[in-house]
Parts: sequence; structure tokens; C-alpha cells
Amino acid sequence: MKNNPYTYDVVVIGGGVAGCATAIALKNEAPELRIAIIERKPSFNPNNTCVYRIGETLPPNASQQLQKLGIWSSFLECNFITAYGTSAAWGSSELYHNEYIYSPYGYGWHLDRIAFDQFMIKEAQKRGILFYFESSITSSEKKTKYWSLQVNYKQDILSINSSFAIDATGKKAAFSSLQKSTKIKKDQMVGVYRFYVSKDQHNDTTGIGNGTCVETDQNGWWYSATLPNKTIVVGYMTDADIANQLQLRKKEAFDNLLSRTKHTNNRIKNTTHISQPQVTAAHTQYLSTVTGDSWLAVGDAASSYDPISSLGIFKSLTMSQFAAYATLDDLKGDRSGLQKYQQIITQDYKGYLKKRQEYYAQEDRYTTSLFWKRRHANQNYN
Repeated sequence: MKNNPYTYDVVVIGGGVAGCATAIALKNEAPELRIAIIERKPSFNPNNTCVYRIGETLPPNASQQLQKLGIWSSFLECNFITAYGTSAAWGSSELYHNEYIYSPYGYGWHLDRIAFDQFMIKEAQKRGILFYFESSITSSEKKTKYWSLQVNYKQDILSINSSFAIDATGKKAAFSSLQKSTKIKKDQMVGVYRFYVSKDQHNDTTGIGNGTCVETDQNGWWYSATLPNKTIVVGYMTDADIANQLQLRKKEAFDNLLSRTKHTNNRIKNTTHISQPQVTAAHTQYLSTVTGDSWLAVGDAASSYDPISSLGIFKSLTMSQFAAYATLDDLKGDRSGLQKYQQIITQDYKGYLKKRQEYYAQEDRYTTSLFWKRRHANQNYN
């Protein structure tokens, strides 16, 4: 292992928020660690083409996690759009507002996901964390004291050794799957998204302002939020079989369903669409085990939650600290840290399931709908 120039204390597979946050947390605790991140995407968009990514509202209490990671000041310099609350027509046709003004942490933020992901990469690089962009692991083998990873890196094949491996590959849980950990899906939810640009940023007659809004109908629920450059993302959350039945990949079907909404449709009246409907996985999922012999999973690779929770990025930031502690324990030969981490992930997931059940139970207007029947099916659905 010592003769291999590609030798690290920790290799993180996945350069998204969870991977970068965990690497940063490790460096904060142990600056001497040699850490590399393997990321399949390029470091930037080489063709400078317009790419749209689904944003996310970061809640006010995320400021605590950003401060713990030591990236709070740099985050504020990004000047993300301020979020003062959320609005929902859930269980009623009328909107109700949840204002962040009542939060002791102040306001939240509407994230430009591309900008936020780049911000996290730069913060990791500042701390001496090495990135292998445009790379992917083709095989992994656990030796006595280290992992031997075969990596496709651009046009080369590298043999990378690491004392510890972290899976931050999102819902794919690619590395964990290689270790025979099973992905357990609890539903088949997908999100069908389309992006719009406002013709007049001052023309808000909805009362929603720059906030996030959700609105239910008989087959699922709508999500809309503001993004930079007067852009609005509109998404419809439903199950994959229902989305196929409604043919929501077709813009005509998407627009027709959207036209039947009250608040979401009003929000885009003075806009022009700038993308076609695109489908992304949005199901609840967890791993049968999130730890193993000198490895663990973090972020959506460990567990991914229903978008209604708005906990994706927040969870990644929070759990990164626990993942870092467990990794450091293992590097010292203490296996109890991995056991504690498994317990933390399991308990957080159970708490999420309970809250999800309670929230979906609040919408009781569509008792004959397949989508809502599935969500109301007591504990069997969980």
C-alpha cells in the first residue's frame, strides 16, 4: 500500500453535498488526513450550456450545521435567495403559511443547486481535499488493512488504496451495493419537473412571493419554488405508475394537469416555459445496513426521504458530522463508532416515517385516490 502513489486515509465516492460535507468535517477534526473524492461528473460544465437543477429550500436551522462545518461566512457570501417561509394548500383548497419569522434561527434560503454544489466542492478543495472528476469505481476489494479500488479516471484506469471508504453516491448507493447492502424502497414516487422564467419579477398576485408552495390534487401534489434569474421550478409528485398512466412526460399532459390547479397555475401565469417535463426519482429508500468493514454510507445513499420533508440537504449536512466521527473511530481501530452511526441513521429514519405518516394523514379529501390510499395505509405502508 505504501508504494502506491494513489494512497489515502479516506476515499469518498460521490462529490455532492453529503460527500463534500463529510470530507470537510473529517478535515476539521483531523487536518492531517489524506482524503480524495471520486466524482463521475466534470468539475464544471465544459460546454457552458444551460443546465437546470431542482432547487431546495434550506431551513433556518441549517445555519448551525454550516457553522459547525466552518463554511458559514463563505455560504453567506453566495447571496442565495432569502426564504421567509412556505405555503401549502394541503387538506384544504386554501393556502396557509408557515412563516420562518417564528424560528429562532431567522430565515431560510432558496438554493441554486448548481451554485451550492460548486460552493461545497470549492470549500472541500480549500482544505486540501483532492478530487478525481469524471471518474467512477469499477471494482472494490477489501484487503486486510485497506480498500483496493479500481477507478476509471477520464482515459486512465487507476488503482487507488484507502484505509476507509465512504459511499456518497445518492440513491444509487453504488459502493454499498457492491458490498451486498440491499436498497429497500418504500414507495415508487417520482417528481415530474418543468422550469419557467417570469416576464415580470414584480408581478406576484398569489401572496406566495419568493416562497415555496405545495398544493395537493387527487393523484399527488404540486411543488413550486423560486430560483435565481426570475426562474420558477414547478414539479408534480406522484407514483411512477400514475405518472405513466397520466403520460406526464408529455408537455401537453403536464400543462393540462397544471391548468387545473388553483395556486400553482396562478404562479406561472406570467411566465414562459424554458424546459420540457423531466422525471426524477423521489422515492423513500434506506439501506439494509449503512456500515461495514471500514466503510459507511452517508446522505441519500444511506437513506432518502420524501421531498415533502424538505430534509435532503439538511440531512446530508447534519449526518456528515456523525459520519466523520464514525470514520475517525474506525481509523483508530474502534469499531463502536460505526455501530453508533448505524443506530443514529436508523432512529432518524424511523422518526421521519412517523412524521411522514402524520403529514399525509392531514390530506383526507381524496379517499378513493390510489395515490392517497397508499399514503393512508397505516403502518403497512411504512
